Amino acid sequence: PEVRTTYRLGKQDRLLTVESVYHNLSAVPQSITLEDDFRVDGQKEDQFRTPNGIVEEFWLHDRHWGQAYGLLAPGRQLQLDSDARTTKLKYVDERSDATIMLPPGESFTLTRKITAAAHLLDVRATFSESRGTALQPVTLTLRDAQQSPADGVRLELRQGEQLYGLATSSKDGQIRTALPAGEYTLQAAKYGVAVAEPIPLGVGTAAVVRDLQLDKLNFGRVQTAITDTSGHPLPCKLEFRPKSADIKLNFGPETAEYAVRNLCYAPLGRCDQPLPVGEYDVVISHGPEFDIATLPVSIRPFEATPLAVQLQRSVNTRGWVSSDFHSHASPSGDNTSSQLGRVINLVCEHIEFAPCTEHNRISSYQPHIDRLRIADYIATVSGMELTGSPLPLNHQNVFPMVLKPHTQDGGGPTTAGNLEEQVERLALWDNRSEKLLQVNHPDVGWMFYDRDGNGEHDHGHSHAFPFMDVMEIHPIDNALDLVPTVSRGNSQFHNTFFNWLQLLNQGFRIYGVVNTDAHYNFHGSGPLRNWIQSSTDNPAMIAHMDMVHAAEQGRLVMSNGPFLEVWASSVGQPESVTAGQDLVAKSGEVALQVRVECPNWLDVDRVFVLANGRKVASHDYTRETHPAMFGQGPVKFEHILKLKLDRDAHVVVVTGNARGSLGDVYGSAEAATQPAAVSNPIFVDVQGDGFTANQDTLDAALPVKFGAKK
Repeated sequence: PEVRTTYRLGKQDRLLTVESVYHNLSAVPQSITLEDDFRVDGQKEDQFRTPNGIVEEFWLHDRHWGQAYGLLAPGRQLQLDSDARTTKLKYVDERSDATIMLPPGESFTLTRKITAAAHLLDVRATFSESRGTALQPVTLTLRDAQQSPADGVRLELRQGEQLYGLATSSKDGQIRTALPAGEYTLQAAKYGVAVAEPIPLGVGTAAVVRDLQLDKLNFGRVQTAITDTSGHPLPCKLEFRPKSADIKLNFGPETAEYAVRNLCYAPLGRCDQPLPVGEYDVVISHGPEFDIATLPVSIRPFEATPLAVQLQRSVNTRGWVSSDFHSHASPSGDNTSSQLGRVINLVCEHIEFAPCTEHNRISSYQPHIDRLRIADYIATVSGMELTGSPLPLNHQNVFPMVLKPHTQDGGGPTTAGNLEEQVERLALWDNRSEKLLQVNHPDVGWMFYDRDGNGEHDHGHSHAFPFMDVMEIHPIDNALDLVPTVSRGNSQFHNTFFNWLQLLNQGFRIYGVVNTDAHYNFHGSGPLRNWIQSSTDNPAMIAHMDMVHAAEQGRLVMSNGPFLEVWASSVGQPESVTAGQDLVAKSGEVALQVRVECPNWLDVDRVFVLANGRKVASHDYTRETHPAMFGQGPVKFEHILKLKLDRDAHVVVVTGNARGSLGDVYGSAEAATQPAAVSNPIFVDVQGDGFTANQDTLDAALPVKFGAKK
């Protein structure tokens, strides 16, 4: 049918009227299902929705961000089927049927009423008012145990066992709304901790004004001043771990900014965070170049506990800056994280260069950096991730891109239906400007060897190859186990690191990178990073094109924590090169200078060398077999390794700890992740006639599209 939808909002209306008129223009009857989708993303939010089923009204409330919505369909009930992102609404009659039969030439009008408010109590009040239900004004003033107004308290109103509504107190401790007559029970909590026993509330035929004392709301606070050893303010992450199982902290959802679940981010080292009374351990960190401090903290009622700590920068990364080339926030459209929160997360994890790479639009972190006054700690540049089809193959990050405010997608290109066209479009955008083009989380077989995904080798998406600069090869700890496939949960996948070694052997010079692809702000950025060779160690002086050139040339090392630096020279020659570079060694004798450093919360127990993707048996070191070669302080390994080559070889160094974990700083999601770092290859030419790849497939077939049926 033809469908015409009209939206109406009068000057005094509290409900938006949405009318869809279905008109059958055909000569035969048409069956029509009356349905809508209502999208409000709630995967990581503190959100309540009407339970699924057949109901009179639909509502939802996002408590942290203070937004609530409701929908009615006069004359019809709603059949709800919700997932974390979308509620499917069917408009049913008294027979629970959402289908109508529309005769030729006739019309049918479906009407919906939509409202929005700061909290669910006001949505419910608007619903009641629209039905003619009498309401009484209600003003509740919430007070703590010292009778001071209590802000940020989350109130749940229940009628019997049923949730009626939700609201959060304002800075003056008040909640103002209107309620139908009845008996209610109030439950109050802050940061996930109950602050009062259930409170009865009766509403009759007169306005209600009540002061409510929350006897258990006696929070103290911690006030931090975190600096480096020179006394300069230091961005940091503080994780509060209650010693009592009765305290389950929840400052805010994973989309939040300064306080996220049990974390506080302090972009200039200072935070003033209320906490329930009790004993805590607090872990203070600033990425893997700094030691952590773990301290006990006692929070007393209504007292401020000062916390002044200096973090030691124990890892020497002079000449290298840390980066994450891939992260997201709400402008990407596939998540709801605050972009300000993303920048706070990045700087507190000591990411010194972070291009902005939102999906399908050019965007910028610079306004947030300016607002936070953190330009001395982090540099950025405008970029994007272009996400086309087929998925998941056709994703590329690119920077720099020219941001054009107030234009569609910030001036960025549109997606394409195939990888080759999209990659070329990106490469040629902005008048063929120089930019870094990164292949995101690739299926190496599908991309390079199995274009049509039929499980048979072909030339792959070869037209795109010349435009590709770097490729994501994480998880980086897969480098510790050189097998073609790896397990994740109950599924198996290509080992992208192994496939990358195969590519290098086939002559592809595409350098490796690792990135978090962070979408949320609870530890999101930080567990993966690239250290890029840089002429400056001062983030305020970083030139983004220097980062582009270094990455294009492979002058970076990949890590989830340990710092790895590798230099190579021909024995007896003064020239030395680092990751990504070429070395002529006509004698075949190469000296590898390898250094691995870790802060006090990480360790490595293994270092090995790969030549053309195969372990060099004489250069596979562990703490168990070579204890004297490993240190106990920040420098875990520092040696010159002599390598004898009889043919051209790309040389990669790997370090890690198969018995270690990142969980102490990056939470339970990273508890099974092993510390690891990998250098990009150094290409050693032993003939002096240019590097020649050896074509070795490492005792495994070259990959095809994963899961393809031959």
